[in-house]
Amino acid sequence: MNMMVNHEKQTPFIEVELNGKVQLGVNARDLHKMLEVKTDFSDWIKRRIKQCGFEENFDYVKLLKKEELSKTGQNLIEYIISVDMTKHLGMMERNKKGHEIRKYYIEQEELARHLKDGLQVRIGKLSAQVELITQCLSEAGRFLSVNGKQTKPAMLKELDELIKEAQPSLDFKEDE
Repeated sequence: MNMMVNHEKQTPFIEVELNGKVQLGVNARDLHKMLEVKTDFSDWIKRRIKQCGFEENFDYVKLLKKEELSKTGQNLIEYIISVDMTKHLGMMERNKKGHEIRKYYIEQEELARHLKDGLQVRIGKLSAQVELITQCLSEAGRFLSVNGKQTKPAMLKELDELIKEAQPSLDFKEDE
């Protein structure tokens, strides 16, 4: 399992392999602190995993940190959770931070809906224009294939006659 902490711009994201693909994850301890949860981290994460039916190696991975010990003297376990699980846990928390997260995601989904609706209208208009152009070109092609050989010579002849008519003629006949 490849993991790498991304320190650019101090983002909390970690690359982690979950469900057979590399994706972004978050250290659950960081989320726990950010959400200002009063419950002990270990109890909180275990309860939320059970409560929500999260699956190990699909929604999260556990990392045993042998070099660090918990307050009780046991090896420290880190939980690296998917972004989706992070969103889910954040929205579940019944405190001010949880409310802020819910509000944020509702606003983002509303923006996405408006963007999607606008794109669908533009796609519809452009599709109608392409269909109209295709129809016009198809009709022009049919006309040319049926009448093109006859129409062009007739139009050129008429054009020559109009040009002759439009040019002034000089009469060089001498008067008697």
